[in-house]
Amino acid sequence: MATTRIDVKSPRLILLIMIAASGASILSTDLYAPTLPHLPAYFGTDSTTVQLTMALNMAAYAFSQLLWGPLSDWYGRRAIFVYGMAAFALTVIAAAVSQTIGQLIVARILMGTAASVEAVIVLAVIGDLYGGKESAKVFALYGMVVSLVPAAGPILGGFIFEWFGWRANFVVLAGVVAAVFAVGLLRLPETLPAAERTALKLGAIVSGYAQLLMRGGFVTVAMTLGLALGAIFAYITEAPFILIDKHGIATRYFGLYQAFIVLAFFIGSFISGQIVDRIGVRRLFAIGVWSGSLSGLLVIVAVSFGETPVTLTATMSVFGFALGPLFASAPVLAFERVTDHGRGMSAAMLSTFEMGGGALGALFVSLTPDGTAWPLAICVSGAAALLLVVGLLALRLKWAAPSTNA
Repeated sequence: MATTRIDVKSPRLILLIMIAASGASILSTDLYAPTLPHLPAYFGTDSTTVQLTMALNMAAYAFSQLLWGPLSDWYGRRAIFVYGMAAFALTVIAAAVSQTIGQLIVARILMGTAASVEAVIVLAVIGDLYGGKESAKVFALYGMVVSLVPAAGPILGGFIFEWFGWRANFVVLAGVVAAVFAVGLLRLPETLPAAERTALKLGAIVSGYAQLLMRGGFVTVAMTLGLALGAIFAYITEAPFILIDKHGIATRYFGLYQAFIVLAFFIGSFISGQIVDRIGVRRLFAIGVWSGSLSGLLVIVAVSFGETPVTLTATMSVFGFALGPLFASAPVLAFERVTDHGRGMSAAMLSTFEMGGGALGALFVSLTPDGTAWPLAICVSGAAALLLVVGLLALRLKWAAPSTNA
């Protein structure tokens, strides 16, 4: 499919809106995470049930994108973004007024469904506006800026919880989402040329996704992102219980430990953006695969010797740093191999792999609690080992077409 790019007046403004939307989506997890260890007592349930509010949220987030992608290829990016953010705000309010753990689980599932709109639109819009190494730089910049949210979110969430209770976190989130919705409604232009819009036909959608799944280069690259996020969301889901319950870290200080991990990812993303012109996208991807795989194995070493909050945070920070090159390069390589598909559909499938991996990681630690950090260590290290296998396969596959930009 020939690619036509719309000459928009304010690409920086568009990127800022996308960053704000992604920030709101991330806050839906990171504001909430510090409250997890306190909810079993509040609702009279167990930690496994409470952790399902994370795992099922991620699962809904992952698979609903398969719908948003084709819709954005037909209706355009702007309309789907605006309606999705409006639904996001409503689901956050539903979570805030939940009276039982069952209601909260349902609200979180709906929240994941609505919040996933931004993931598809962000990837598709960057694909609409940029290409090649320029796209890798944008993804690196995007990763740097967005990474500030999970650094601040848990800190803010911990203090809000201690001052006002867990519902207040959702009230704050609702305000943030409403603000992003308003800015998007007023200032976000359409980035998909009318000539590139595709008809919404069920048969074509199913066929399109089936063809994407048959692209070995696309699938293996997408799987590396899914494995990386599986490890990250295993940590996000389990770390509050390990640090707060097991090691006695105060809820208001929990976010400081996660901030170090996020800062490491920020630095890794920054360096990736600086070196991609010299080494190319494919080599940057190889660096991300090797460094992410080897550093992820450090977590099981830390737990084997009896982890402390410092050693666990340190090993996860090294892992976060190593993922910077992977997240800057993998989307570029994936999109290069599916230029004959709508970018919305391709973005949806790519993000489904990512968040599907995140959901599996969160589900694994939710279903295997034993009061120790071993489920987390097994999940992170296992994902790191698989990352090396899948990443090397992605690098060895015969690509569908040569790239002039990588």
